Amino acid sequence: MPVIYVKTKPGRRAFFEGKIIPEDKFVPVTENSYTRRLIDHWEDLEEQGGKKEKTKAKIVAAHAAPSYAKKDN
Repeated sequence: MPVIYVKTKPGRRAFFEGKIIPEDKFVPVTENSYTRRLIDHWEDLEEQGGKKEKTKAKIVAAHAAPSYAKKDN
């Protein structure tokens, strides 16, 4: 399994292998369904390198006007 580096977001608490994941430094964890759900769904963890760029791109694309809404002059 691949290893990713994560830390908890301020005010959140998450555990991996019985240990608390700190919020001040990134620690290595194996990427599995549990850690992926803490990152993507619950947003308790922040992944090093993050997906901020991808998330921002999705938001911009979602707010773009559909092609049928454009009027031809």
